Amino acid sequence: MTIFSKLKTPLSNISLPTSLFNRKKQTYSLTFEDDAVRYIRIKTLDPLILESANEITMPAHVIEEGRVADVAALEHLLTEAAKDWGLTKRNVAFLAPDAYVIIRKVAYPETVMDEELKGHFFIEIGSTIYLPFDDPVFDVIPYTANSAQNEAILIASKESVVQTYENALEAAKMVPVVADIAPLSLYRLAHKEYQFTGEEHILLADLRGRSLTVSIFYSHFPLFIRSMELEVPLSLTTGEALNEHSVDPMTIVMELEKLANFYRFNLAESEAAITHLLWNGTYSQQDELLQMVRERLAIEALPLVKEPIRCVDGSVVSAEFHRVIGLALKEEV
Repeated sequence: MTIFSKLKTPLSNISLPTSLFNRKKQTYSLTFEDDAVRYIRIKTLDPLILESANEITMPAHVIEEGRVADVAALEHLLTEAAKDWGLTKRNVAFLAPDAYVIIRKVAYPETVMDEELKGHFFIEIGSTIYLPFDDPVFDVIPYTANSAQNEAILIASKESVVQTYENALEAAKMVPVVADIAPLSLYRLAHKEYQFTGEEHILLADLRGRSLTVSIFYSHFPLFIRSMELEVPLSLTTGEALNEHSVDPMTIVMELEKLANFYRFNLAESEAAITHLLWNGTYSQQDELLQMVRERLAIEALPLVKEPIRCVDGSVVSAEFHRVIGLALKEEV
């Protein structure tokens, strides 16, 4: 199954139960964030060591809330990146922006065969299945964790938004072939760290700036995603919003608790509950946050990676690179 691969239509192979990692022809991975474009090369997998980790600062207002606001500026930035990183005429993978990703578990008739799922949902989207955008690009895979009825995991994004990134990469002389989603990339990296059995009910929280994206996994399947902007305090001197490090950890914990309860009473079978929190981000109060989660939700709360990931020169990369590392693992393993 593909999540938007060989673009101009479709998302990349979803790494699910039978294949958490999927080898393909050499594809190079980069990510677009509001603050930077990031790119890494993996040196070794066990232990996971990077050959290099690179980023180019994204000027303000080029990407806003997941959308490309200044196409010309992005194309110029990517052209420089392609030259500096040796990506000209190379196949590249990137991530669809969180704000334009939908994940749903949807039932389908038992008469529909696996190979017919894409066609079935193509017909149903817009008639019985409604998405918050009218130009969806989507992928679908049978949800084998539920043997009681036929269900599938539907992952969709807004085609015009994904297409804008694809066009910018092509303008920079790169060859976009795969668009993945951040929750799968982060889960791929976490699975390498913790070797989950699939029995865990995992809440995966990813903080970038003031944006918090929370996804839920069970049996290695992504079941849910929600993105939100956190309220941050205002400076007493300038009146401007402070950065994410000033957010009270309890504010984040309460949002996580709401989503954990939503999962238990609305999504999970037999009122199963979240068992693990995985946290990704550069939040300065991470340790305090994780302890508060353990005490308030009575679950395991873990950083996405056990120890900081390093490059061959010994330098440590920040959590801001975890998304692109997880994306690269898909191609390297």
